Amino acid sequence: MPRSATDLLDLSELPAPQRREVRDFVQFLLTRQAGAKKPAASYRFSDLCGTMAWKGDAVAAQRSLRDEW
Repeated sequence: MPRSATDLLDLSELPAPQRREVRDFVQFLLTRQAGAKKPAASYRFSDLCGTMAWKGDAVAAQRSLRDEW
């Protein structure tokens, strides 16, 4: 049976809360490393909030909003 990363460290001298913190941090790092190997997902925000058909001039609308300040 393969040994985990936390089994390789002798944490017996640490108090229980610090041992748990070290184990949690090692698990966090291992999870983060495993997640980094996966390809990045491409997000489509229109799936979350829908789409909007814009009929006007986007630059003119932005300028009018800016000029309100």
